Amino acid sequence: MTESEIVSSAKLEIIKQLVNLLTEHKVPYQFTGGLAGNIHGSKWPLRDIDLEMPRAHIELVAYLLRQHVVSPLRFYQDEEFQMIMFNLKIDDIEVDINQIEAQQICHKGQWVPLTVDIKRAQLMPFHGMKVSVQPLEELIAYKTMLGRTNDVDDLTKLLNL
Repeated sequence: MTESEIVSSAKLEIIKQLVNLLTEHKVPYQFTGGLAGNIHGSKWPLRDIDLEMPRAHIELVAYLLRQHVVSPLRFYQDEEFQMIMFNLKIDDIEVDINQIEAQQICHKGQWVPLTVDIKRAQLMPFHGMKVSVQPLEELIAYKTMLGRTNDVDDLTKLLNL
């Protein structure tokens, strides 16, 4: 699979715009989900862009990106997550942004708090940028709690590289 099949040039452009905006406004953040896996070396095709940040900054970011908001800042719950988040669509690319506080994940039928320390985010090189990303061990732990065994198997291989 080629790099452009993993992360398209359109998605890379959006990632650069987000990183520049967050850096300019001194917003602590970390990329999570599939993009975090890609940054650590996974070869999954990237579907959307997932970001997390502290509550103290999320309203500012929602305001700065207001022209792209498709779902406003709100409490969100599905079968896997409970969180405060908002959703963007930038040039047909979906971006999900959630706050790190008060997240819960469904593990074996029980809601479990998901504790995130944004200070543990790793600054890593990615296509000529330095981006803040969820540590690989935390990504594996989170995917394990969700029961996503294929993701966990792929990510665990990256620990041995």
